[in-house]
Amino acid sequence: MTVLITAAGAVAEEPRPAEGDGTGAAAWFDPAAHLGRRGWKYLSPATRYLLAAGNQALGRRHDEPPLTGAPAERFGVVTGTQYAIAGVHRRMDDTLATTGVQGISPAQVPAFSMNTPGSQLAISTGARAFSVTLTNPVTAGLEAVQFAVTALRTGRADRVVAAATDQVPAGEEGRDRYDAAAAVVLSRGPAPVSGEGVGVLAGITGGISRFVHRGADGDRDPAALAASCGRVAALAGGARNVRLVVSGPAAAAEFGGAVRDAVVESLAEAGGSVRDPAGAVSRARHCSVSGLLELIALARAGGTGLVVSVSESGHLTAIALDAPVQSEFH
Repeated sequence: MTVLITAAGAVAEEPRPAEGDGTGAAAWFDPAAHLGRRGWKYLSPATRYLLAAGNQALGRRHDEPPLTGAPAERFGVVTGTQYAIAGVHRRMDDTLATTGVQGISPAQVPAFSMNTPGSQLAISTGARAFSVTLTNPVTAGLEAVQFAVTALRTGRADRVVAAATDQVPAGEEGRDRYDAAAAVVLSRGPAPVSGEGVGVLAGITGGISRFVHRGADGDRDPAALAASCGRVAALAGGARNVRLVVSGPAAAAEFGGAVRDAVVESLAEAGGSVRDPAGAVSRARHCSVSGLLELIALARAGGTGLVVSVSESGHLTAIALDAPVQSEFH
């Protein structure tokens, strides 16, 4: 069974001058333009971003009626995030330490839960199959895609929005990270033949999630790195001119480079090649959303693609794209 990416949506903050303090609602995002005039006042910024990206991918607006009936029962939402509610927690902590509990509005209390952004997207769209939130540094966006593919392949749903959203805490790493949300619509379906597949961005052909531990010397274990990256390379099936992106934060730059090198080597051993190895490592400026943004870009570029998210802890998650063919997930 092939899993198809049929649509995508994203909103992403771009770098701004250093004098910006990064506090409060991000000036780059106008909720009314994306969500309508009402219904979002007490939602956190990360929730607003997610509603914008998810509904954009679905070709609808947040203020439109949600799905009902059988389509809603077969439609799911899965969201990945790293920092989505960190700002909410910080404001609540500050309020409790200064004003006390009476300073917290009851209308804002639900935003305390990490599940709130994804739940709000499910409510907005009418998704009733499931609403799941995954929380991991950097890799959560691609993990959401993996979860969605598994749900589709096992018959839990016929269509799933896999998404990610993050609002970076003020002052985090000197504001070299930025807010964003992205979403892809995944559907079950046969692989389109030549001349068909209108509205299909790409097919997901495989995925993998692994942890590369450190050895006694403190470096990544070479055997574990080679084994994990060999599995990543195998997702491309020995294809040539593979578009490879390895996305990670600055703290994981060395690990990302090692992953890139190992994947390139393994792919070459299988008779394949990477289109631009030197440019394959990308800075994950948008936290858990970065991998999903790279996935969307690869889907729109066409051809065989591999996107890998890596974290400082040694976690890597990879998704492979191509013309829709048989999927292989591990």
